[in-house]
Amino acid sequence: MTTDPTLARLDRPQVNEDLEELYQLAARIQVLRVRDGAERLGWSAPRVTEAARRLVETGLLQPLHGDEPAYVAVAPRAAASRLLVPLHSQIALIEQRSEEIRAELAAFQEVHDQALREAEHEQAFRTLTGTDAIAEELAVASANCRHEVLSAQPGGGGAADGPWRLWEPDVAVAVRGVRLRAVFQHTARFSRPTKEYLTLVTQYGGEVRTLGEVFERMTVFDREVAFIPAQDSAERAVVIRQPGVVQFLTGVFERSWLAARPFESHNRATEVSRLVSGVRMSILRLLAEGETDDAIARQVGLSVRTCRSHIAKIYEEFGARSRFHLGVLIAGSGLLDAERAAC
Repeated sequence: MTTDPTLARLDRPQVNEDLEELYQLAARIQVLRVRDGAERLGWSAPRVTEAARRLVETGLLQPLHGDEPAYVAVAPRAAASRLLVPLHSQIALIEQRSEEIRAELAAFQEVHDQALREAEHEQAFRTLTGTDAIAEELAVASANCRHEVLSAQPGGGGAADGPWRLWEPDVAVAVRGVRLRAVFQHTARFSRPTKEYLTLVTQYGGEVRTLGEVFERMTVFDREVAFIPAQDSAERAVVIRQPGVVQFLTGVFERSWLAARPFESHNRATEVSRLVSGVRMSILRLLAEGETDDAIARQVGLSVRTCRSHIAKIYEEFGARSRFHLGVLIAGSGLLDAERAAC
């Protein structure tokens, strides 16, 4: 972009006494001729001509056509307006170009922002597929853990759950002195392999409790990284590092921990009766909600066969003729209302 030569000259104005005196004279007598200026000011003609030339350049004098050089004074405001025209044009061009640049780069800004969002999301949430990938990531998190492991493991026991055994607490962290707390379902107390495993965990300083209610599977390391199943699949897991979500999951675990019962390696008769009663109440509640046998077994942590045995006894106790009839009888018994009131 070129710069107007007049504007360049205005960048370094040559205002001096000659210019001021000649301009004052021109403004007073309206039309300034070189010989009149020389006579009135006592200057030489070349001196008047040079000062007039410089005033013309600044727009304060306007040459008149004629045989003898003559000039008319221009008001400074008018001169400024005339000289600012090209400057305003340049400003308009600059503003136009600025808008063009913004428009050209706007699409790249969206790409940049999207890339940052994706990078942040990938760091905060990552999906693992396959038991090998899950096992490897859990092993790394366990090895790096320094303070605490929180583990919630629904189901009737690792042996029955197959791939879910990957999610069970690593006894090695307890051996290193890391605090280990784990919540299982009550039915885990009656699974021999799981009971032996939980006994081993407690022997190395781990703390284990069981809960009759249904809860979600999770493992949290140092309250910084959490693992949860993806789409209720043992083959997929989500690794979470987003602080707010990890804090939320930790709170869910703590509430389950407070409601759970401490695990004992030897089940006492009174405790067994209480636990069986708790399992039976969970089944009653799920029956009233219309869940299938398979869904109830999965949520309570029993095999489908054992779960159906419990359901058959419930049918017998209530004298129900059908699933619908059983649901009506359960709802009318007041048992669930009493359970909710006790909570």
